[in-house]
Amino acid sequence: MPRPSRWPEILHAAGEEFRDHGYENATLEGIGARVGILKGSIYNYVGGKEELLLAVVEQPARALLAELDRLRLDTGSSVAVRLRELIRMQVRIFSEWYPAAFVYLRHIGHMEQSPKFAEFREMDARYMAAVEGLLAEGAASGEFSLPAEPRTVARALVGMLDWMQHWFTPRGEAADLELADEVFALALGGLVAGGSMRALARSMPPNA
Repeated sequence: MPRPSRWPEILHAAGEEFRDHGYENATLEGIGARVGILKGSIYNYVGGKEELLLAVVEQPARALLAELDRLRLDTGSSVAVRLRELIRMQVRIFSEWYPAAFVYLRHIGHMEQSPKFAEFREMDARYMAAVEGLLAEGAASGEFSLPAEPRTVARALVGMLDWMQHWFTPRGEAADLELADEVFALALGGLVAGGSMRALARSMPPNA
């Protein structure tokens, strides 16, 4: 009987190693120690550290796009409902692929020389375009009163979600869902009242 693959354990251990020490300081020895295998055994699965990093980050990136494609087919819900689902989806990916999803956010720059870098950048562009399109739809329908152009607001919203890498840890399905809805409520307040708040800000004295 063939020995069971240690690949899932290696991927998880690599995600933890990259998150704890960063790409530059992470070592295959450290990853092997987390799994209980020697460094040489990892070469049965990958050719080196960069290839392992790519393997770690590819799974959450593709999972997010698959969920995003599903969400885009939901044309029967309001924009606000779809935005709430998008934020819930993002938090769910952060939790289900913890810490690999955050490794992606922190270390995408290390992949610039990889043939796969352009593919990851294309995935990022698809995600950003979907968020921007959703906000533009909300503004056009009157659901949202944006404080800036959809492009700017989309980047601010995604930036808020990406910053969660610095403080988020999974707490269980119910708690993570509650957190996602709190983030959604924070975002929705700005999206609904953003236009009037922008007008108010412009009316303030410059030195106030």
